[in-house]
Amino acid sequence: MINLYFCPQTRCRTALWMLEEVGADYKIVPINVRNEIENEAFASVNPMRKVPALQIGDELVTETAAICLYLADAFPAAGLAPGIGDAGRASFLRWMFFGSAVMEPAAFDKAQGREAPAGAIGWGNWERVLTTLKTGLEGQDYLVNNRFSAADIALGATMGFLMNFNMMEKDPLFVSYVERLTARPAYIKANEIDAAHAQAQ
Repeated sequence: MINLYFCPQTRCRTALWMLEEVGADYKIVPINVRNEIENEAFASVNPMRKVPALQIGDELVTETAAICLYLADAFPAAGLAPGIGDAGRASFLRWMFFGSAVMEPAAFDKAQGREAPAGAIGWGNWERVLTTLKTGLEGQDYLVNNRFSAADIALGATMGFLMNFNMMEKDPLFVSYVERLTARPAYIKANEIDAAHAQAQ
């Protein structure tokens, strides 16, 4: 059994989407990280006090992209990751972490008006992020081997968040990509579950 420590309207929805895509047997463990008491209690699970967190037996996986990668490799029958040594594996790993390691920090730098030297930080600058993403998506529906993968979930969720809060340009290429992803039945189900938990909280 997989336990998902879950708080609605957070990155937990991405982990939930991934769980639905792979068809995993999982249980939601509600945790309101916005509540100070619950947040402090959750530190015994994840000292960062962040969600999502995935408990599998004695092991804990945190960080959304890592959760997506873990589930893609743990459920190979879902076909959401090229295997180690297969064509596209390197590209898959690159895009898997592009959203959280590059796009998101660059977007928040831009939103806050920070202009750190591009050579001094790991994520460069916003213009380079957009150019790189356009190059990756032009002429194909998905990022890796033109097949839907966990990398699309991890990066697409970040893009959807940024565009929803007007932190990213709504280029037609980006909009159509995110719309394609969010039309998937697993995303729709995860969104419905998330909304139900938000209403209950």
